[in-house]
Amino acid sequence: MPAEASHFYLGLATTGHDPALAIVSDEGEVLFAEATERSAQIKIGWGIPSDLPQLIKPALDAFCPENARFTLATSWAPLGPNGLIGVATPFVRAEQQSWLVGLNATARSEAGRGIAELRGEHAIAARRDFDHHLCHAANALHCAPFDDALCAVMDGEGDVGALSMFDMRERRLKRRWRSWGPASLGAIYGWLTDLCGFDWAAGEQWKVMGLAAFADPPPDLEAELHKLIGFDEARPMLREGEELDRIIQLARSHARHANDPIDAAAPLAAAAQAVFARWADTILMREQEREPHSNLMLSGGCALNSSYNGTVQGRMGFARVHVPSAPGDDGNALGAALLAWQADHPHQSVPRGACGAFLGTHVDARALAKARQSGAFRTHQAADRAQATADMVAAGKIVGVMQGRAEFGPRALGHRSILADPRAPDMKDRINKAVKGRESYRPFAPVVEADRIDEFFDRSQPAPFMSFTLPWRKEAAERFPAVVHADGTGRVQTVERGQFLFDVLQAMPEGADVLLNTSLNVMGKPIVHNVEDAITVLATTELDALVVEDVIFEKLGG
Repeated sequence: MPAEASHFYLGLATTGHDPALAIVSDEGEVLFAEATERSAQIKIGWGIPSDLPQLIKPALDAFCPENARFTLATSWAPLGPNGLIGVATPFVRAEQQSWLVGLNATARSEAGRGIAELRGEHAIAARRDFDHHLCHAANALHCAPFDDALCAVMDGEGDVGALSMFDMRERRLKRRWRSWGPASLGAIYGWLTDLCGFDWAAGEQWKVMGLAAFADPPPDLEAELHKLIGFDEARPMLREGEELDRIIQLARSHARHANDPIDAAAPLAAAAQAVFARWADTILMREQEREPHSNLMLSGGCALNSSYNGTVQGRMGFARVHVPSAPGDDGNALGAALLAWQADHPHQSVPRGACGAFLGTHVDARALAKARQSGAFRTHQAADRAQATADMVAAGKIVGVMQGRAEFGPRALGHRSILADPRAPDMKDRINKAVKGRESYRPFAPVVEADRIDEFFDRSQPAPFMSFTLPWRKEAAERFPAVVHADGTGRVQTVERGQFLFDVLQAMPEGADVLLNTSLNVMGKPIVHNVEDAITVLATTELDALVVEDVIFEKLGG
């Protein structure tokens, strides 16, 4: 008699960009979650299917037996035939809008074809399409450290509108309302990103956040940009007519041109960050006035704005703030899979996640052995990998690390990272120039032990996913100049006992209480996916060493 087929929930992010795959067991355990850009090594992954067969086969083989049956869950449930409703047309060119709609339609129509090719049509037992913003909220709920919260989802555009508000009660979600129309905080921030001379489609909004620290927003420009959006209670409403046209033209007059230095855009970047914060504050304050919560969850692409996130706790009645490791559209693969699981288990709430962000691909032992045998590098095995890493970092070396399972989300949290000693004043410039190949002003993240964060930062709070930019204490900032931004802040990561970076910090010499952390990649590429990617970074940059599991790679003659 054949064995009974096991059942899994496969979540696919189907926006048309930031594709991802998540696998949830029939017991509600998250087995795997990873953005497709990692395995494809194409940043943002525009137009790549979330279940491209050659990219997802290793994950299916690792977690799902051959006779498995799947409920397919997607992250888009459009109310209209075009999928995208209310794209913010004043800020998105007609050609871009058409492109986005086409990518979205293809992603939705093709979802599941890769699964079927690998396992057969019969393997897909059911398909469910979920509301885009509900997926964002469910993803945030998974690792939330509390059971009740207000959940704000803000992005460029969902299947309906760009903003949704939810109540979470006993780990169950209920929508308060969602916006309609083109008043999108995410789309406006993307438009301002382009005016600063960067590329929103390449995800360069981060560059605006970093550059904003180098200037004060011009008061007149900030005041005029702020008028772009008015509010009907908490709902944002885009200005119309001549006033809208006038403000748009004013913003364009401040645009950075191709031959201008990057710092010429700093005032516009500062104004963009300031008005975003004012709009987000208005939304949250008015919701709190209506029905207050002690806790807040932020999700959607706008929740990657760590500069704003770090200002929220302690204001507007929020004692705690939570942002998931993957708040953008890649995270919706996990949200969709969890919603499908809950649909089949209606009397259970979504289980609280125990794995944090480390839900991606394992280091391939065979690829590691092959790289070691190649003879292209000097290698040796470390009896204590954390101590060996700490010794090299303390000696002033720039060290790549590849440990355990990959992070789910856009930030390296110690498993696919570059580490260095932030006490050296020139370390930021060294890494930006010689390793990352990126703009000199771009900051790096400080890593501290969670129970010591008060020693280093004001407004301290847990930050396991590098989601909050906080102000340094002056005396601490002076000790670690390479991870202090121009405005005296740092996008901090807190680590707990049992994590690799915690062990590295414990092994550092006295006084070296903070690590510099940045992603193991070079500018324009996603974080490395496999051993070969990591070896390429070592070979083609001035990285001093690479620690893959317990094997240390160093350049010959180095």
